[in-house]
Amino acid sequence: MGSVRPVIVPVHNLGAGGNTPPYWRPPPEGLGHHHAMVNAYFLRPHHRKDTHLDPSVTAWVDSGGFLYIRDKTRLLAGRHGAGRGPRSPGEPGEELVEAILRRQEGFGADYAFTLDYPLHGAMDGEVLNRLRVTARNAALAYQLRTRRSMKLLIVLHYRDASELRALLEMLAVELRERAGLRLDEVDGFAVGGLVPHRGNPAYITERLLEARSALPRGAWLHVLGVASPVNIPLLYAAGGDSMDSKTFIIAAAKRLWYTPPEHYLAGRLPARIEARGSRLKPSEYCTCPACTRFDTLDEMRWDTKALALHNLHVTLEAARLAAQDTINMLKRLAKNNPRITRAVEKLVGARH
Repeated sequence: MGSVRPVIVPVHNLGAGGNTPPYWRPPPEGLGHHHAMVNAYFLRPHHRKDTHLDPSVTAWVDSGGFLYIRDKTRLLAGRHGAGRGPRSPGEPGEELVEAILRRQEGFGADYAFTLDYPLHGAMDGEVLNRLRVTARNAALAYQLRTRRSMKLLIVLHYRDASELRALLEMLAVELRERAGLRLDEVDGFAVGGLVPHRGNPAYITERLLEARSALPRGAWLHVLGVASPVNIPLLYAAGGDSMDSKTFIIAAAKRLWYTPPEHYLAGRLPARIEARGSRLKPSEYCTCPACTRFDTLDEMRWDTKALALHNLHVTLEAARLAAQDTINMLKRLAKNNPRITRAVEKLVGARH
């Protein structure tokens, strides 16, 4: 995709509000990112890439699968989710797939994600049907896409290797029948459903290793929703080419300041620091545009946009270091973090 891996895609709360800093118009000097993730669920007809994002920023538009499944006024699966037979254009599932696709295209997305049907909370009897709907939605999006310049990443939901194999088998059939494509001809894939497991890096690592093993060789793989400074090198080593991050915003809302990697990797400071009540001087540890404006973290905590901007800076710096020396960074992280240690053990085991 013409970018240095790992590509970090910061979330932009366009249409949803919140404390997203104005990092996108234009990117602050020294920050150096050129990507932003928005969610189709929150986009409105007047939202356009060229009026809401700096021209240098690459726009990624998520489908909003998790949000639609929670929205009781919209049906994600449709009335007849099972099977691959023809469906009328008015059926809610297919209608929603097309509506989201047109919203992504109308915004001017450079990269878009197919409408997934998450497995989180599904009863055992629902799993196969949800896999079928996810496969159908992906193939339908490829069939209906009108802007070929917009890369379309197929979202995958699975909880183990057997579910992934079943999903890929369904997807291969749907793609062939609806769009005349093979799995190795699509623009790329994305692993979803990891957010509920963000505190379990070993689980996330296992899912990514399964995807990298099962997908066509060289396929682009995006990791949805779980990138943070501490786990970016792990996601990258496990096979992620790109990954989006909202944790920098969430942490700022909780008044948490991300420690720059050179300090937490050396064990001098914890990876996150509670800004409330802290006398730490941010400019002594970080030279980002936000940190140079405040004398202490306690003062900085009142400006959540500045905190988010700093946290984004640290996230991007972690990605830069991961690209330079992934193995050494993982070793240093694992030294004081048992969860990372277990995840690294899975990586090592997969390579032997």
